[in-house]
Amino acid sequence: MSRKILRLSVCYAFFAPLVLMVELNMISKSAIHAFLARTDTPDVTLAGFNAAFTFYFAITSTSEVIVALSLSYLKSRADLRRIIRFTATVLCVPWSIALLAVFSPLGNEIFGGWFGLSAQGQHEARWATGMLALSAPVLLLRGTAFALLMLNRRTIVITWSTFVRLSSLGVSLLFLPLFLEGAAIGAAALVFCMASETVFAWCFAWKYLKALPPGQAAKGLFGSYWRFSWPLVINSSAEMGVIFAINLFLGRLQEAELAIAAFGIIHGLVSLLMAPMRNLAQTAQTLVSRREDVRVITVFMMQLIGGFVVFALILFQTPLRDTVLRGVMGLPPALAAYCEPAMGLAFTMAVFWACTALFRGLLSKARTTTALATAGILRIATAVIAGSISLVHPEVNGGVLGMIAWVMSYVVESCLSGWRLRRIGWFIGTEADRSSGPAS
Repeated sequence: MSRKILRLSVCYAFFAPLVLMVELNMISKSAIHAFLARTDTPDVTLAGFNAAFTFYFAITSTSEVIVALSLSYLKSRADLRRIIRFTATVLCVPWSIALLAVFSPLGNEIFGGWFGLSAQGQHEARWATGMLALSAPVLLLRGTAFALLMLNRRTIVITWSTFVRLSSLGVSLLFLPLFLEGAAIGAAALVFCMASETVFAWCFAWKYLKALPPGQAAKGLFGSYWRFSWPLVINSSAEMGVIFAINLFLGRLQEAELAIAAFGIIHGLVSLLMAPMRNLAQTAQTLVSRREDVRVITVFMMQLIGGFVVFALILFQTPLRDTVLRGVMGLPPALAAYCEPAMGLAFTMAVFWACTALFRGLLSKARTTTALATAGILRIATAVIAGSISLVHPEVNGGVLGMIAWVMSYVVESCLSGWRLRRIGWFIGTEADRSSGPAS
């Protein structure tokens, strides 16, 4: 039986719950920050947690690829076992590095030499990294559960699971201080709430797994998985790599601490506002099943861009800007004034983050992901080139410099991915698409 023609209403119904999921996830991390800010040594604790978070998830970005891998290859129960086994195998090396950072002097070099943390900060970061390492199996199981729900267009369950995540986070922050201290509390709370989220998601995803055919043993699939995944791994790592590179160059400005603090706030606010755009990748990969669907999903993207651009302009180009920065965020006048010029550029991120995410989804759908690896490397290079302005003009506003470098990295990726999609005709149907008949 052929599928119906893809309509904008279907795109919105699929996408809207994912928006809530992303925003609630952002809130959960902010809640951890708020809790750690009330500890005895908030500066050291927050620095340790953020350093551990950045380090761990930068090197273990393989775990994020399992959703895209499942959306393209999960056709039977045997496929699920193979996908988890493959991802776990690839994850072994970075996971081992994380453990070395916890239990060997390598941790002091990473968190002291690279991140510049004090001895206490290094201790907190190593403990937090150890807690985060417990998330490895959780993330693999959560990714496959979410993929099953997306394939069956039950994204609302993902939103429900995120509410469970928030609720369990509150509970964990009540009892974990009885057993842990410092940054380790935040890291363990994050793992606990992700585990609760995963269990809830599997309560619904299980029936969709049971409905899949058992499948058969197959040879050579690991090679296909690797060819598909390695560019996505590099591209995912580039997300953290760009921010890390920007911060390195902001540290060369005359007002380095102010610049780094401001860009951290800017990055958080813009991510909170624009992060839903990243779900265009899963939306395209799941819903696009023939060439005609590309036009529909592109129109959908343009409507989203229009809405988010208007929203950003209202928030940061009107008197509401003061309400957000000074009222909601509680920034002191000097820091708020330093952030204002960069926040005025936030609307530009809507265009290029949306294009980048959509193009990633279409390339993943076509199982043509090599360009994404190149794009990831070029994104970091772009951030380095833009950030190097600080070496020549150390007096520039670090918030503006960081924002421009961040946006330009997305400009480069969207251009390269768009060029690659144009070369392949914007869509390549897989065997599953052809066997299911015309998509809609």
